[in-house]
Amino acid sequence: MSEIILLGAPRSGAGLLAALLKSGNGWGTSALSAGQLEDSVADLGADSREFTSHHLGAVDATPRVLDAVRQAAEEIAPADAQYVVDWNPRLSVRVELLATALPNAKFVLVARRPVPTISSMVDAWRTERFASIPDLPQWWGEPWAFPLIEGWRELIGAPPAQVCATQWAGITNDILDSLASLDPSRWTVCSYENLTENPEEEIATLTQALGINWSGEIPDPLPLTGSVVTAPEMGKWQRNWAELSVAMPVIQPTVDRYREVIESQRPGTPWPELEAPEKPESDVRTIASEGTPFSSSHTSTMGQLLEQARASLVITTYKSGHVIFARADEGKVNTEFKHVERPMGVAVAGARLAIGSADAILTFTANSGMAAQVPSPKPVDVAYAPRSIIFTGDVAIHDMAYGSDGTLYFINTRFSCLCRQDIDYSFTPIWRPSWITGLAAEDRCHVNGLAMVDGQPRYVSALSQTDVAVGWRELKGTSGVIVDITTDQIIASGLAMPHSPRWYDGRLWVLESGKGTLSTVDIVTGALTLVATLPGFTRGLSFIGPYALVGLSQVRESVFSSLPITSQAAERNCGVWMVDTRNGEIAGFLKFDGVVQEIFEVAVLPATWPTIIDPGELTINAFVLSDETLKDIVTQPQLE
Repeated sequence: MSEIILLGAPRSGAGLLAALLKSGNGWGTSALSAGQLEDSVADLGADSREFTSHHLGAVDATPRVLDAVRQAAEEIAPADAQYVVDWNPRLSVRVELLATALPNAKFVLVARRPVPTISSMVDAWRTERFASIPDLPQWWGEPWAFPLIEGWRELIGAPPAQVCATQWAGITNDILDSLASLDPSRWTVCSYENLTENPEEEIATLTQALGINWSGEIPDPLPLTGSVVTAPEMGKWQRNWAELSVAMPVIQPTVDRYREVIESQRPGTPWPELEAPEKPESDVRTIASEGTPFSSSHTSTMGQLLEQARASLVITTYKSGHVIFARADEGKVNTEFKHVERPMGVAVAGARLAIGSADAILTFTANSGMAAQVPSPKPVDVAYAPRSIIFTGDVAIHDMAYGSDGTLYFINTRFSCLCRQDIDYSFTPIWRPSWITGLAAEDRCHVNGLAMVDGQPRYVSALSQTDVAVGWRELKGTSGVIVDITTDQIIASGLAMPHSPRWYDGRLWVLESGKGTLSTVDIVTGALTLVATLPGFTRGLSFIGPYALVGLSQVRESVFSSLPITSQAAERNCGVWMVDTRNGEIAGFLKFDGVVQEIFEVAVLPATWPTIIDPGELTINAFVLSDETLKDIVTQPQLE
């Protein structure tokens, strides 16, 4: 019997290789694939070792542990298998132990490009189906997935891409360290990319290197971890690239080492580039941040403004996956975080509230009757009850607004158009820029902002006039425009990433995010008049009286390196800044720290202490009714 153990970071493709090999005649698997050696040797569990990590090395190779490894390797299915292949992510951090216990075993490093691997890890973490320690002490958010690595406590509060990138580097370094101590004849490398493109050729190369036979057939479609599905969707990982690009420099030394080892084992093999192209900011997806220790600070003037206006703010932050309610609390500002997957655009009209999320529009209505039933440190005056979820697909919803007739309009950035909500369809386009030749899910010019005039859509902002996929990227800092959609005329051009156009007090306002400014626009000449320069990437705009409430984000140099704002050494913040439009002075702020690093939208709510009722909080006997209907409801006695 020949034992083959597959190694690789989670989502590296080792599961695919294992499924292919096991389908061959005379091939099987052993109990090692369960990966739970700690079940048979209790003191090997992470909990008994102060949750250091899942790594098991030479120091752990006691006779009792070695016997447990050998016993697991002998539990083979089918029992008459000539070749045994095992794969489990935890085996990758136990190579030294396995090599000692099984001196005849051979190892295969399944190599896949780091960026798509890490991106797939992020997606897997999000599902919570790969949790390895559901109740890891001190860890908050999604349960820890895959092998526990040393130094994991330093990742508490880190963005998900950083968590997964660091985890990939830790596991990969563990593998490379262990392989360096093995006889070169005991291990080889398999290319995931070659395996998916030319499986017959790659398996033939692999089995020849191992000196074994494989007489199976390659199924079509390829099997993925035991289930028959279509081949992996090429490029699917790219939706997380904007977030991953920030984390990649940290793991570059591991990437370089990984490349050297791969090339040394398979010289002459045309390995794909380990780097990846940039993707649009709209592709960002992140893990939810429930339990995150958010922190904020504010000036007294921000609380005073909300208190005097008897209003509050609803703020969206798509990277951390939250809608934030900012409310006055005896001169201070209270913040409440509600999880919504990738929230961006917000629309408010009377009692209605709509939020654009990752793939749907969520609508709520204000309900004072339910407010008294909501647990809260202060009495809730308006509880926004969920009324509908209309799925749009991932269209990268940006600005949203209700029209005077109740129509909900939204910017469909991915398809480069302005749409209205339609219960029968994902979206119904009502306008697209004249330079866009057709609808395509390519984010061609990054249409993003919408200004309503007299209850109708009037002005739209875009980052360029390009008609190719993600064409705006190369021109983002110099070619922004504002278009009057009633005439298709460009009224302002040459802007540095315009966002959040708004019609207020008889004037058109706009944020030039690339400069961190708030300006007014002369709709006749197109000239901009600077009102204020702010310490951050400006996006999200609303007004209370003479005060503009401007969202600020900590711009990422790796994504927006060519913008004027990134060339300045000034501090860049995240939060909501209050600007006195009469003189351009900063009158106050609400500043966020920690994992909240960006703001998309800021909207004013006509309520002093509002909240959202999560759909899961509604019982089958909770009803949202009009005041008129409530008058006819007869209170019935409870049955004993």
